[in-house]
Amino acid sequence: MSKRRQEHEQGQGTCRRLQKQKQKHLYLVLDDWDKGFTIRKIDGGNPRLGEPPVLRLVAPLRRPGKQHLRFMHNGTLVYDTETAALATGPCLPDPLLDGVNVFVAAGDMLYALAYYFALRPHSFEVMSTATNKGSRPSTPALDWSWQSVPSSSPFDTEEAIVSYAVHPDGHTIFMSSRRLYRGRTFSFDTRRCEWRYHGEWRLPFKGKGYFDSQLDAWVGLHDESGGICSCQVASRSSTSNIQPEWKTVKEKLWSQKKLALGPTLTYMGGARFCIVECVLREGLKKYGDAFVMRESCKPSAVPPTPATLLFFISSLISATTL
Repeated sequence: MSKRRQEHEQGQGTCRRLQKQKQKHLYLVLDDWDKGFTIRKIDGGNPRLGEPPVLRLVAPLRRPGKQHLRFMHNGTLVYDTETAALATGPCLPDPLLDGVNVFVAAGDMLYALAYYFALRPHSFEVMSTATNKGSRPSTPALDWSWQSVPSSSPFDTEEAIVSYAVHPDGHTIFMSSRRLYRGRTFSFDTRRCEWRYHGEWRLPFKGKGYFDSQLDAWVGLHDESGGICSCQVASRSSTSNIQPEWKTVKEKLWSQKKLALGPTLTYMGGARFCIVECVLREGLKKYGDAFVMRESCKPSAVPPTPATLLFFISSLISATTL
């Protein structure tokens, strides 16, 4: 074999390895099964929900209207994307069983803030991994644990968390609340375990916002416009009554009238986002047919249960359009 041909084949092999390493997948947990939930593996380059789920989870204690996982043992389920293995972690603490929970990952920990519909003060919990000094692999059931955060929530009992985002530093969580027409924003430093007040304003998106390095901004769903918005990252040290600058896309990406549940924005990496919608389905012969066209899904008068809900990826967005 000539030296040039050998170098060419080695170069092709290197390219194939790099392409394989760069391939990314998105994992979605959907409430789309009448007996429980499914975990679906989505190709980052061609996102669609038509493929069979990689795992089905039976939930014997599922209740109508509850869109979270709740099992007999109330354990935390951990899915390993590399091995496709499901492990059982520590049981959920009592404060997270009866409230509306907001989960945020920051600083290699999972934080949860629980809201109880003005019945009692918020609870702030954290799940962390114990330092494994031995040679054995980390086991979620043994090495992970839930604990109450020493610094209690600064939000009033009547305030519900409506939006949140992690600062680019990776360890500061911004949260905005709403009570009637009033909004406030605080940040929590996970390293110092301290809250900081930032002003009488709210982050402009609904639910979770994602930081995009190309835009140098947070990106999230804008509930009123039917699109997505980008927001200037707030300063960790300043306090102001002026909301950070933000803007929305001109195109309306979903119709609120067609949705059974609110849409979800998911970050695909590399300045790419997708919107997962949930509508009511009617008259479909096969479940897979529901993932073809948005126009084939018509609203139904049937109450939204897993048997009548339909999830699909309706839009793939590049952050450069914002």
